[in-house]
Amino acid sequence: MAAPLPLSRHLIALVAIVAMSSLACSHHRTSPVSRLRVAVSIFPIYDLTRRIAGPDADVTLLLAPGRSEHTFDPTPKDVETVASTELAVVVGLGLDPWMNKLVHDAAPRARLLAVGEHVPTLVLHARPVEEEDSLSWLRRGHHEHEHGAVDPHVWLDPRRARAIVAAIARELALIDASHADAYRDRAAIVDASLAALDDEVEARTKRFRTRAFITFHGSFGYFADRYDLVVLAVLEPYPGSQPSGAYVRNVLHLVAEKNIDVLFREPQLDSRPAKILANEAHVALGVLDPIGGADATDSYEKMIRFNVVSLENYLGKEAFR
Repeated sequence: MAAPLPLSRHLIALVAIVAMSSLACSHHRTSPVSRLRVAVSIFPIYDLTRRIAGPDADVTLLLAPGRSEHTFDPTPKDVETVASTELAVVVGLGLDPWMNKLVHDAAPRARLLAVGEHVPTLVLHARPVEEEDSLSWLRRGHHEHEHGAVDPHVWLDPRRARAIVAAIARELALIDASHADAYRDRAAIVDASLAALDDEVEARTKRFRTRAFITFHGSFGYFADRYDLVVLAVLEPYPGSQPSGAYVRNVLHLVAEKNIDVLFREPQLDSRPAKILANEAHVALGVLDPIGGADATDSYEKMIRFNVVSLENYLGKEAFR
């Protein structure tokens, strides 16, 4: 994953000021009248958090929709927002280290919930030994020193998202005990919605004629694992790492060999490299959105369904020989 970015120089003074003021505050609730203040790093976790919080907490999203979690640089407004936060919710697992640094510097007394620590994790681009073959290096990516890293995109499996909901509800109830029952009740409603979504997606993906696909970035390992799909190759195995020419040529060879008719890009990332490769391979360019937050993906369920529809458009027909 990309290395965490330091706070910009012009933020250092502001961070120091707000950190000094926050040291006087405790992370325990001091006023039952004011609402709990929560900051969340990325949209899918924000959507789940705000629905559990309901009217009993103010929940703020740090990463604006359409921006990449790998290149986020906090603004002075973000620093001020986090400075008043009592709970910060992050994915962890190396996905959003900028949030950890921001909380540490601007709100050292705030509680930090890393939801990725509450679910089983997968290894990035790993395959069982018995599946190793001549394409195994391609599935792993060309950065061997990074092979074996934990995949942080845990929320893209609705079953794991249900565990994340439970973790968020527990944390909210612990900090704000006066609304604990309300948090638990709303979490149960969200959990039921995710359970129904999981059943729906399982039924829809079972009808796919093709079980394998290629993505530009390695975000969909958990989704593929949950629904018995295969991410056959990833064009950019690690964000910000330029694949070698030999790696790209082998991906293009695989596209031709397997008669793949689509590559999938992500809307948060620069689309130009994906367009160039799709044009060179003479295939369509689809979109898979792991973060959401736009009009078509403004809830967790809508984001997952958006991706299912995108996959259905290609995997639902004969795409491979």
